[in-house]
Amino acid sequence: MAGNFLLQHLLISYLLASWTSASPPNIIFIMADDIGWNDVGFHNPKLKTPNMNWLAKEGIELTNHYAQPLCSPSRSALMTGKYPSNNGLSQLVVQDFSKNCLPLEHKILPQHLKELGYTTKYVGKWHLGYCDKGCLPSKRGIDEYRGILSSQTEHFKWEEMGVVHRFVNDSVSLENIGTHHSIQEKSDVREMITAHKGKDSPLFMMISTTAPHTPLQVTQEMLRVHDFLVGDDIETMNRRKYLGLVSAVDDIIGEAIQSLREAELYNNSVVIFTSDNGGASIALQLHGLDVAPGNNYPLRNAKGTLFEGGVKVPTIYLDTRLSKTYSGSKRDFLMHISDWLPTFKQLAGSDQLEAGLDGVSQYENLRGGYSGLQKYCVRSGMLLAMTDYSVNRNESLCGATDAAVRFKDWKLIHGTDTGLAIKDIPTEWVKPAESPELPDLLGDSCLKIDENGNQLARCLFNLKDDPHEQSNLYDLHPEIVEQMMEMINREKSRRVQNVYKLPLDTNNVTSRVYEGHVIPRHDFCHPRTDFPLQAVHPSCQFDVSEFTENTEYCNKYISCSNTFFCRI
Repeated sequence: MAGNFLLQHLLISYLLASWTSASPPNIIFIMADDIGWNDVGFHNPKLKTPNMNWLAKEGIELTNHYAQPLCSPSRSALMTGKYPSNNGLSQLVVQDFSKNCLPLEHKILPQHLKELGYTTKYVGKWHLGYCDKGCLPSKRGIDEYRGILSSQTEHFKWEEMGVVHRFVNDSVSLENIGTHHSIQEKSDVREMITAHKGKDSPLFMMISTTAPHTPLQVTQEMLRVHDFLVGDDIETMNRRKYLGLVSAVDDIIGEAIQSLREAELYNNSVVIFTSDNGGASIALQLHGLDVAPGNNYPLRNAKGTLFEGGVKVPTIYLDTRLSKTYSGSKRDFLMHISDWLPTFKQLAGSDQLEAGLDGVSQYENLRGGYSGLQKYCVRSGMLLAMTDYSVNRNESLCGATDAAVRFKDWKLIHGTDTGLAIKDIPTEWVKPAESPELPDLLGDSCLKIDENGNQLARCLFNLKDDPHEQSNLYDLHPEIVEQMMEMINREKSRRVQNVYKLPLDTNNVTSRVYEGHVIPRHDFCHPRTDFPLQAVHPSCQFDVSEFTENTEYCNKYISCSNTFFCRI
């Protein structure tokens, strides 16, 4: 028996050593725009998403992966390895035609990977600003870029507010205009992966799809995919169009996998599929959120909120170098979107990380075997989001008025009357149009009224016992609320000033005409003077006590990894 155990141990050690000493893998990161928890076939069997389902069958589902409630904050966290409250993009999103972008002081993910020998390519939505040439993807470590710079465009015209936003590297591109943008993205993916065949360098490629974000514009072929959805009512038709866009994302995933195979890159590749936030299942009075065809059932609420439906996103990790014994498995360790930067650096063979990152490497949780005992070893808690949803002022002095934190199984939401998370809506557990037979879910309100008559969101959930956030335990566990408020206040004391700006008059920033089309300029801001990265105003600082980290827990399970550490 002892001999067999020793043999197995040596074999595992050999396989892991071989895995880590191999050439760095190609990394393909696919991020859909607004796909919800229940918008994928591996959660909703009525949907036709064969390529997503194949990824889930071949890869590992990460069941506790969190993004941000909105687009730009998620992208900024991915690119910087920092919470948006620490990178400047915590307030709403980068508005089209606004004088801001992801601050240039940040060294971002593709720049890190280029230093490690990677060729870097990007297809699709950028949404991190373009007011200065230094803000463009091609100036931030990306060797080849094809996509839209803005928050959204019409899918056929590639326009937003009459301005064409389709770019190839630094220049606007009108080639194939009139083609549905998802079809164009599929073509771009094929060409850019194929061009890497036979290259010596590993490939990092981000595929940031414009679908299924609004507008709900589809081809007839896309519309036919879910033709079992019949009915002339707006809800059903919008859901069918939206699922047509989901099918377009599925096609792009299939193209990426097939192109990797044909380019002989697949066998040394890591492929990730995720979403930038939850699905828009509840309409809100914000641009792009006024139509709500997405779905997160049975999670509570939607995009733009701090509930699970806004921040917990479907995520699959496929490492083609891993044994097939891990295919189709699920892992429940806590992961934040900011964790990908340090994780990718370690996958690329580097343990050197710059100071000040909020993300932690999940390398140990993603390689080889995994036990539930490891769930909180690398990360026991996280700031899920800290944001300022006020749209009535150009800049907020302190910002970050709404916050959500998680510590192990506990989640606290602490919102204000400016927060989208507390809008008055008929139900927060929305069923999809294709499944009216699902049970209605009900839950406790999170609303409280303060002494001034303002509505506040005060919610505490135990997600192990209550994954759908139905039982508000805020008043029952004041000691837990107090500890988790210390986490929030500590993060508030660390944050930087928001660089959010309201959009300018488009006539002032899009005056250039190219072949009869209006296109954006990139010379209407000065990043290091207009929105320098700086600490939050001193009046916003907090005096906080140190949060007590439960190191006893991690020490108990020290055997789960020889490199992990506890991290809030």
